[in-house]
Amino acid sequence: MERRYETICIIKSELGDDAIREIVKKASASIEEGAGSVNMLDEWGRRRLSYPIQKKHEGFYVLFDYTSTAEVSKSLERAFRLNESVIRYQTVRLEGKAAVRAAAKQAALAAKPDVEAAATPEAKAEATP
Repeated sequence: MERRYETICIIKSELGDDAIREIVKKASASIEEGAGSVNMLDEWGRRRLSYPIQKKHEGFYVLFDYTSTAEVSKSLERAFRLNESVIRYQTVRLEGKAAVRAAAKQAALAAKPDVEAAATPEAKAEATP
């Protein structure tokens, strides 16, 4: 039975951008290989951690929103556990209203026009003090 999941992972921030992209690409491929589908992939970027983890104060946050079976979710967590570059991860199964809110948020992000491109030079001039 396919269900909707959200997995957030924190990757060591001292890795290069290419290494981080490779980890994200492998995780997405792992989901798709298990007959799942990635609904949304949101890279939050480098952020300061609330508390030090493994003597690290910063991490690169990535949020995966996907639909798959429980086995795919478990295999993704196993891959994160075995990867030394992943500091922390957490998977949450979305149910009922939470899944509806996530779908609405995804649709809003997809339909949101580019504000910078849509704004005219006159509107930009008025907005700046």
